[in-house]
Amino acid sequence: MNPARRAFLIAAGASGLPWISFGREKTAAARIWVVDEDLPHSRLIVRRARLTSGRVESLAGDAGWLWIERLSKDAMSSPHAIGGLTRFADAFVLSQLGAGIGMRATHHRAFDDGAVLWTLERC
Repeated sequence: MNPARRAFLIAAGASGLPWISFGREKTAAARIWVVDEDLPHSRLIVRRARLTSGRVESLAGDAGWLWIERLSKDAMSSPHAIGGLTRFADAFVLSQLGAGIGMRATHHRAFDDGAVLWTLERC
């Protein structure tokens, strides 16, 4: 991670962004799951998605590209939430892009390896 990106993420975290929530709200039923397959917990999310007839999108590169190419159309047309297990930086990018179309990100759990479990849902 380059110093400029690190400084941006630190500044964004210190600014108290409204998308970070540590309460135990009821989570929306996600139909699309964004999973970073390099993370050890990703197998659990994939298994859950299969049980609930969800779709899994693998985050194998740039989160912005994934949003533009695959997620934005579904996010605008579907009332269902998008869930994910990604690294914090990727979750941040997706939450900012989702906010542009009226979605709110909720942080559910952070893991020691830098992973975060989150959902994007309509406000």
